[in-house]
Amino acid sequence: MCTLTWSRLPSTGLEIHFNRDELKTRPVADPPALFESGDSSFLSPRDPKGGGTWMLVNDRGVVICLLNKWELDGRTIESPLSRGRLVWSMAETKSLDEVADKLANLDRYQAFTLAVFSPGGDSCWEWTGEALTRGGVPEVLTSSSFRFEEVRKARLACFTSGLRGEDFHASRHDPPSPYSVRMNRPDAQTWSRSRLRVGDQISWHYLAEQADLKGDPVETFVELPLQ
Repeated sequence: MCTLTWSRLPSTGLEIHFNRDELKTRPVADPPALFESGDSSFLSPRDPKGGGTWMLVNDRGVVICLLNKWELDGRTIESPLSRGRLVWSMAETKSLDEVADKLANLDRYQAFTLAVFSPGGDSCWEWTGEALTRGGVPEVLTSSSFRFEEVRKARLACFTSGLRGEDFHASRHDPPSPYSVRMNRPDAQTWSRSRLRVGDQISWHYLAEQADLKGDPVETFVELPLQ
C-alpha cells in the first residue's frame, strides 16, 4: 500500500515522492539513516519487523523503490522471503544490469513492483509471482490491499487533476479515506511521506505520520554526497 511519483528536471535533477502505507499493527519504521555496505554508503528507512526496507538510495545515485502487489498476493510459498530484504540486498547496486541479476530467482517472493532510478537510466520490473517483466517507470505507481482498482483510479484522477509533488502526496479526502493518496482506514494508514532528491548531492526529507493522521508529522532530513 504505497504511492510513488517522480520527475527529472534540469534544475533539480531526480525527485521522487513516496508514501508508505502499512497496517496499524505493524511496528513504526525507523526514519532514514546512513548505512554502509561493502564500498557503498546508502540512506534508507528500515522496517524493524522484517529488517528490510521499501526504499533506498546509495552514493552512486541509484534509487530502489518497492511496492507490494497486494492484489496478486496469496500464492502459497514454502519458506517465503521478505521483499523488503530483497531491496536491502541491493544497497551496493551500481547499474540496472546488477539489479536484473538480483532478480534472477524470485520463486520465494510474493508479487511486487520494483522501480529503479540510476544515472544510466530508469526501469520498472513487475513480478506477478509467476512471471517477471521489465519496462519504463510510469509517472504514478500505487498499490493497495483494499479494492485495488478503485483505489488506483481515484489516485490517478487526483494526479490528472494537476496536483504534483508534495501537494499530491499530502492530498486526502475529508475525512481521509482508503482512496486518498495520504490514506487512512480502520486497519491501515499512510505512515510516512518521503521526498528524495538526487542532484549535485542526495537529500531526503521524511515525514513520519501520527496515528490516524492526527497531529503534525515528525520530520527527518538527511543528506549523502555522491561518489
